[in-house]
Amino acid sequence: MGGQLISNAVMCLTMGDVILRYSVYYFLLCIFFLLIMGCSNNNDLPVLKGEYLGQTPPGEIPELFAPKIVSSEYWEHSGAVFTPDGKELFWTRAINEGREPRVVVIVHMKQINGVWTKPELAPFNIFPYSHINSISPDGKNLFFFSENGGAWIVDKTKNGWGIPHKLELNNSDEEGRHINEVHKTKNGNLYFYGPLEKMKSGRGIVCSKLVNGIYKEYESLGSNINFPFNIPYPNHSPIVDPEENFIIFVSRRPGGYGDQDLYISFRQPNDSWGTAINLGEEINTVGRGNSWPQLSPDGKFLFFTSYINTYSEKELKENKYSYDELIEFQKSINNGWGNIYWVSTSFIDVLRYKGTNN
Repeated sequence: MGGQLISNAVMCLTMGDVILRYSVYYFLLCIFFLLIMGCSNNNDLPVLKGEYLGQTPPGEIPELFAPKIVSSEYWEHSGAVFTPDGKELFWTRAINEGREPRVVVIVHMKQINGVWTKPELAPFNIFPYSHINSISPDGKNLFFFSENGGAWIVDKTKNGWGIPHKLELNNSDEEGRHINEVHKTKNGNLYFYGPLEKMKSGRGIVCSKLVNGIYKEYESLGSNINFPFNIPYPNHSPIVDPEENFIIFVSRRPGGYGDQDLYISFRQPNDSWGTAINLGEEINTVGRGNSWPQLSPDGKFLFFTSYINTYSEKELKENKYSYDELIEFQKSINNGWGNIYWVSTSFIDVLRYKGTNN
């Protein structure tokens, strides 16, 4: 239960409490866009069976994950997050990006009698913004982020997922020190994107270690990961393998292939983190920028989001598209919003030797 995870007492927040914070008009507007999502994405859904929605596993070249089912014309705002048994899937979708109010929700599918259900809203969404972070290695806890309240934890119950509780660690958690992208390891340590005074931006990738049932103060993962430069969100969205042998994260540091790239760092014999290694051009040139990495429960695949346009800026300037073509592109998966890709994690062993003793 959440009480075993955190020492501080937290207050339960029912969905009714959350909804009452907003006006009736605001709530109806949210529902309006959710209905649009359902009508657009769920029609003619094929029967999906097997692991990973029955999708053919990728090799060393990233491929779209479940196109027109998970990857859609909307902005997929996270990687794919599966429960440890592989029978539930969560991801984040921006319903009306570029409009107000911005509606970002967690979408859910699960396997019942061997068949995957259609995408639906996760039962614990906090409107208007909820972003899936991770599920603990034992499957008992789910972490997500809300712009209105920081990090939240949801416990798995006999009847499904419970009521969200605010994640409050017994250290210096207070207003203005919100944490997100929370990931828990097998020994209970929590890794996340949070306050880091040594960074010019004031935030970075940190860890709160669980010692004798108490979460300790945030610790920076070191300069190899928290490369210091002053731009928004310079290093963020960490995913740590359950044994804490390596961490994959997003960085805008110089020398990448896109707006932001995926990097990996391996834990060294002295428990420090080694030099950050770019995952390479085969992964980091998928689109103009990659983000929100997630590992599959078996560790065989890496999920992440990337942004691809079907049309090129050069051809737009040369007026090579018709109006009908532009409308068709806008309604397609590759309209420039984020999509979810997956790729084999065979690159980890290739890079491991390179990342040792650096």
